[in-house]
Amino acid sequence: MMRSAVILVLLGISAEWVSAQNCHLRELDLCSATLLLFNQNPSGVATTDNELDKQCGFLSEAQGCFNNFTTRCTTPLQRELLAFASEGSNELFREFCSRGSKIRSDYLKHAPCLGQTQPDQKRCLNDVQVGLEKISAAKFNERLPTACCTYVRYSSCTTAAVAKKCGREAVEFGQLLLKMAASNLPDTVCQSFKNNPVCDTLLPPKGTRPTGKSNSVLSRLFSAYLGN
Repeated sequence: MMRSAVILVLLGISAEWVSAQNCHLRELDLCSATLLLFNQNPSGVATTDNELDKQCGFLSEAQGCFNNFTTRCTTPLQRELLAFASEGSNELFREFCSRGSKIRSDYLKHAPCLGQTQPDQKRCLNDVQVGLEKISAAKFNERLPTACCTYVRYSSCTTAAVAKKCGREAVEFGQLLLKMAASNLPDTVCQSFKNNPVCDTLLPPKGTRPTGKSNSVLSRLFSAYLGN
């Protein structure tokens, strides 16, 4: 589920990029919906090669969906910048989805403990849903800051949850997987929002219950997934 949070940054950035008449940000919501299937197995975290193969299929579908959107809706320069930013993450993705690779073996080693953090992770995702609701209602110039604040809050929340139960090594591995999802782009774009008091003005307090009402398809999918 960590990968779904990255979409927040993409949603904020894309609002300034989309220019084609046949392009709509709601398409990105639908692409992101595929990522919500990433952890749809009984334990919440894949613990076998077969489960990982299934999840890699979801990731591949989402990747294809985003590639299609950027091909139609961004300029050649923007596509070149995105390709440059995601070059390292694409290599990690290929390795993660290859049986017998080191990164995959390391993931399977940490997976049982990561599965135990799912209740805490869901609490973190409540804040993501609240953030999505705020983004959909935000003024144009506040969308990216709100997305970054939501991303930073979620990243801090999940890091604390994993560190508490699984240790520092698992946290570092989780950060590597996050890079696989979106390279260093979110951390670069949102760097100035870490511990930034502006986030307290853009987002409600941590733990605030989402309303369950939003124009965002992705937000409604989160609502269904979390039961809010």
